[in-house]
Amino acid sequence: MADLKDSRAQSRLEKAARERGNAWVNYEVEAKAIREKTARLRALRIAKEAADKSAAVCEGPALKK
Repeated sequence: MADLKDSRAQSRLEKAARERGNAWVNYEVEAKAIREKTARLRALRIAKEAADKSAAVCEGPALKK
């Protein structure tokens, strides 16, 4: 009877350890996805700012006749 209780307790502990490990893996995966999205959005923002700046320089002030 004691062996059965010990094995159940051990099973619960092992299950909890697996779940904690999976939670940590999920956290790392989500953090990596956020870093990748942030980097992509930063690159897009920098490219847009550069395009806007070059468009403003090329357009220049309007010439009057």
